[in-house]
Amino acid sequence: MLELSITQIAISLFATLFIVNSIFKFTARKRGQTVFRLFFNLTIWSVILFFALSPEIAHSLSQKLGFGDNLNTFIFIGFVVVFVVLFKIINILDRIERNVSEIVRKEALEKIANLKINS
Repeated sequence: MLELSITQIAISLFATLFIVNSIFKFTARKRGQTVFRLFFNLTIWSVILFFALSPEIAHSLSQKLGFGDNLNTFIFIGFVVVFVVLFKIINILDRIERNVSEIVRKEALEKIANLKINS
C-alpha cells in the first residue's frame, strides 16, 4: 500500500487543483487561455504531481546529480513556490494586456467617431 505524508498529500492536492483549474479555464474559453498556456500548465503541474507522489524518483535523480538527501526537499518546495509566483505574474500580465487593448480600442473608436462628426 502506498503511504503518503501530509506534505505529499498537500502538494498533490495543490497540483491537482491547478490542473483542474487550467482545464476548466480552457474549456470555458476564458480570455487569454491558449493551447500553449494549457499545455504549459498541464506539463508543469503534472511533473510536480508526479514527483510529489513518487519522491523516490526525485531522490534518485538528485543523488545522480550529486545533491544531498535533504536538499532535494528544499529544491522541490522552491520550484513549487517559483512556479506559483510565475503563474500569478503571467495572469497579472495577461490582465494588464487585456486592459491596455481595451483602452486602445475605445480611444480609437472615439477618434473615428470624432472624425465622422467633424467631417
